[in-house]
Amino acid sequence: MCALLKRIAATVPDLGLLTVLAFLLTMVPGAAHAVPPQGSPADEEAVGKVVDGFIASLNAADVNLFISFFAPDATLFFPLSSLPLRLEDRQQIATAFSAFFEAVRRRHPEPPYMTMIPVGTRVQFLGNVSVVTFHLKGEEAVSRRTLVLEKRSGTWLIVHLHASSLALQKQ
Repeated sequence: MCALLKRIAATVPDLGLLTVLAFLLTMVPGAAHAVPPQGSPADEEAVGKVVDGFIASLNAADVNLFISFFAPDATLFFPLSSLPLRLEDRQQIATAFSAFFEAVRRRHPEPPYMTMIPVGTRVQFLGNVSVVTFHLKGEEAVSRRTLVLEKRSGTWLIVHLHASSLALQKQ
């Protein structure tokens, strides 16, 4: 086993023996959870409502509703090259999405302005933090989303949104 670990560590530059050992230990049955950690039924329901409202606000291109799901100090990575850096707070997020929603409304004159339907939603709870991941399938790209929510004063708020898209290869 030690020879195998040394061989693996030697094949990847800067990968130490301890890193390889730590990785292999996570592969031991029972060392990692097969299912995501669950929250209380009330927290699961509350996070579900936030995610549903968040998606509804996107489809309605409603910046006021959209921004209501974010904490004041939330951060966001926008999936467009026109905004390559992290947005640092709720005001920056509102400004970016106001412009984005205006452009969407020009292309689609009546609601729903967008039709975003999450696929493969996974919700994990880590105490008062929840991580929600899903993707959106389009004809030309797959969009990936990660929402990090924190329970503050009894309310679940988005503290980070990471949005990225990958172009699909034409067959």
